[in-house]
Amino acid sequence: MPQQIVIGIDLGVNTLLAATDGAQAVLVSGRAAKATVQYRHKRLASCSQAQSTQTKGSRRWKRLQRRKARMLAKTHRRLRDLAHKATRTVVAAFPGAMCYVGKPFNDAAQHLRPKQAQQVSSACNVRLIAQLAYKTCGAIAVDEHYTSQTCPVCGERNKTRRIYRCRSCGITAPRDVIGSVNILAVGRQHALVPGRSVPHAVQWVHPVKYPGPKPGSSPGHSGNSLGISQEAPTRSLR
Repeated sequence: MPQQIVIGIDLGVNTLLAATDGAQAVLVSGRAAKATVQYRHKRLASCSQAQSTQTKGSRRWKRLQRRKARMLAKTHRRLRDLAHKATRTVVAAFPGAMCYVGKPFNDAAQHLRPKQAQQVSSACNVRLIAQLAYKTCGAIAVDEHYTSQTCPVCGERNKTRRIYRCRSCGITAPRDVIGSVNILAVGRQHALVPGRSVPHAVQWVHPVKYPGPKPGSSPGHSGNSLGISQEAPTRSLR
């Protein structure tokens, strides 16, 4: 009987999902979801400001209220679609896997700047965990404290930006990959034990196909949830 695949998943903002089984890693971009959340907050603030100058219950006030409801429903559908495509990418990369997911803790938002705190508190982590639970063989939430700061090779703790660089052993990898490797260790061994390896094959995936000739430009808000997944070529980290 073949052994079941066990993966670790790190949830984030710029990277919506980072999944690994210890040998390979898949990173799903979260920039489309981040842009949708920022658009929602911007439009919501604009509508609320316009409503504050009108009499509550007036025709203009009701029109703005309907506009606000349509915008919230539209962004809700878009975020739900992005979450479905992100989790489907993980399921396709690791079929029949059981996953350990880093438990989101929004207490960290209290120590961030207002804009960063808004992004953390608006992340659709609960929806992602629920979809992973029924699309995979099970999703178990584990503690993710210091998983993105601890080196899986030597165990030293380092604070870095998007790319993790250990000052002790010199390992270099995306911070989300480090987090998913450590979450996998926490799920299996209930501790951040050193002496583990980092996946060399890392694949970046966009849950939607960006319109226009520039894949790196802003995804916009013109029905891009109907796009086809676009995968970046596999990169090897040495």
